[in-house]
Amino acid sequence: MSTDSRARRVAVGQDAEILVSMTQPVAVIRAAGEDDRVVSWPDLDVGDVAVGATVYAAPGGAWVVYAPSEDDEGDLHRPVTAVHVRSVGAVAQAHADGSRYAIGATRHGLWLRERHDPDPNDRAAWATETELLVVADGARTTHTIDRRVLIVEDAGDAPRMVFSPDAPDIRAEHCGTSYHYRYATTLLPTGPLPKRLAPMSDAVPLPDEEFMDVLRWRQPDEVVDTTPDVPWQRIHLPIERRDAAITALVDEFGDLAQYWRGPDGKRQPLTPGLSEPRIDIVGEWPDTRVEVTFRHPLLPGGLLRRTFRVFDDAGRITPHPYASIHLMEDLDTHAPLTPASPGEVRAF
Repeated sequence: MSTDSRARRVAVGQDAEILVSMTQPVAVIRAAGEDDRVVSWPDLDVGDVAVGATVYAAPGGAWVVYAPSEDDEGDLHRPVTAVHVRSVGAVAQAHADGSRYAIGATRHGLWLRERHDPDPNDRAAWATETELLVVADGARTTHTIDRRVLIVEDAGDAPRMVFSPDAPDIRAEHCGTSYHYRYATTLLPTGPLPKRLAPMSDAVPLPDEEFMDVLRWRQPDEVVDTTPDVPWQRIHLPIERRDAAITALVDEFGDLAQYWRGPDGKRQPLTPGLSEPRIDIVGEWPDTRVEVTFRHPLLPGGLLRRTFRVFDDAGRITPHPYASIHLMEDLDTHAPLTPASPGEVRAF
């Protein structure tokens, strides 16, 4: 069983379901009156940066999309990799360049759109033609639309699209400028998709509350993970990439005792009272950890330590963006700890 017990359940028809592990490359297909079928993809190439999984339900099965949130160089343009787990047990793979991200799945396939929206102040740009990519069974089709698509979903009766009908309203308020977005929804064809989609012909406005409900409930149910233990295969990560990842994490903390420069030019610690920081690199790839140890008034007489894994179990780089700022926030808001004996080290 996967270690953190998280899985997503996708219903297929009336008497079947697919259980997808959120941490390991495996799924279980369950149907009434049949033995469970296990499908896995441990050798899938998702790149050298740790990825998160998102599961989209579609009438024919589940789409599992792998994408990094941010790598160690702040690069969001990493390839998106997807696996289509069908109710009959077959697994298909799809790749897309990093300029796109997944917005959902329908009976037509997995939908991807460009990452960036136009400038909110450029109203005309919000009605210009953009391209959508639909991936299914190894084939890719492109479709144009003159609106910004946000979500596609398919409950089995009819697929639909949620989109921005136009640019956001710009309002001057006492604190500055605010942007107010509007949403609309329209049904998609149940058959083949046309090359050009025209969502405004029968669009229905979608109130903010309903749009938030769509965002909240679009992911399949999270359940206890009862899938078999199928770890990812170890990747090959060049030595220079390993060293760069370790250096990037160590540099994130710099000198914690002199982290900020005050108005008077004097250096100040990351947070008041932090002193005697030490950074240690422990373990060999992929088990390498960076340990940050220091003294702080939260634990008089003792030491606090925060530990970071630099790589995941498969050897991929695990980014920790803004880790030092997160540490500062935790120290500034954490309740006092029980006094420690001299030299005691506590994880924080």
